[in-house]
Amino acid sequence: MSRSPLFSRLDRYVAATVTAGALVGLAVIVCLSFVFEFIDKADDIGVGDYQLADAMLAVGLSMVQRGYEAFPMATLLGALVSLGALAARSELTVMRAVGLSPARIARPVALAATMLALMAAVVGEWVAPSASRMAESVQARASDGQLGSAAGRLWARDGEWVLHVDRVLAADTLAGVTAFQVDGDRLVQVVVAPGARFESSRWQLADARVSRFWSEGVDVRESADFALGGELRPDMLEVVVVDAATLSATEIREYVRYLEANDLDSARYQLAFWEKVATPLATVVMLLLTVPLVFGPQRSNSAGQRIFIGVMIGLGFFLLNRFLGNAGMIYGLPAPLSALLPTLLVGVVALVGIRRAG
Repeated sequence: MSRSPLFSRLDRYVAATVTAGALVGLAVIVCLSFVFEFIDKADDIGVGDYQLADAMLAVGLSMVQRGYEAFPMATLLGALVSLGALAARSELTVMRAVGLSPARIARPVALAATMLALMAAVVGEWVAPSASRMAESVQARASDGQLGSAAGRLWARDGEWVLHVDRVLAADTLAGVTAFQVDGDRLVQVVVAPGARFESSRWQLADARVSRFWSEGVDVRESADFALGGELRPDMLEVVVVDAATLSATEIREYVRYLEANDLDSARYQLAFWEKVATPLATVVMLLLTVPLVFGPQRSNSAGQRIFIGVMIGLGFFLLNRFLGNAGMIYGLPAPLSALLPTLLVGVVALVGIRRAG
């Protein structure tokens, strides 16, 4: 006696249709984002060596991150259109006529959602961070040779040392470094150097002015070589000077450990980590939400109305995410709650809607 396959030909057909529609929706949003961002960056063309080809390459690379951020909304819109097309061709009606419930039809939608969520996770963890760094590098190399607009003044703490940096020229090269060594509430010494470079697991400061504070006075050394070593490595510094949203979950988690080891506030990066976790889950629940949206109003609502409803849901989801994220930072809400609550709420609405549609 032969066993029936886990996913029938009908399941594969619906899953392929939904996946194709979601990817088309993602492509449309990415293309629109490219046009708007390119127009916004047009004023930079011609500054230094930054030319049209550089601008197109930098903006194109940054679209990987934009696409990752738009994944839940894009898949919602694309899946709505594709399922709406099945409804318009009466294919969903035929499925219902042969005894398939909305919950049963949601199974191939869940299959498509799982594949797209895995794709989102791969893009967010490995592809988008690298592409964002390449985009920043292209713009910096073609403009003034610095790491980018985000690489300005910064403060960082490394154990008993507090560092102030005027400019980050590269992840392992700093310009205008002032290092303060503190012991409790007492200032031990101040090191001022024109620059620093990470070599042999330490930050090497050349031509430094070292001021050592004693109870009987101050000892000053000019043009000295000085080395700092500890937790602050180039990869950690790279995290400091870029937007947390463009980092991988692994990088964020490692930087959170660094902050906590130095008794620094890690709330912003903990939120960014859980938002990374939430994006693939949001992709799944958004696709499941298309099932009750299509089965409920399929006779009375046109494709344009479905898309409008999808846009409103996507915008509402985006605004709720931002609101809870900011509220969590202000009122000290747990980062998992702030990041995952909108996704959980939409997931509950989707499951209830599928149950009621059946």
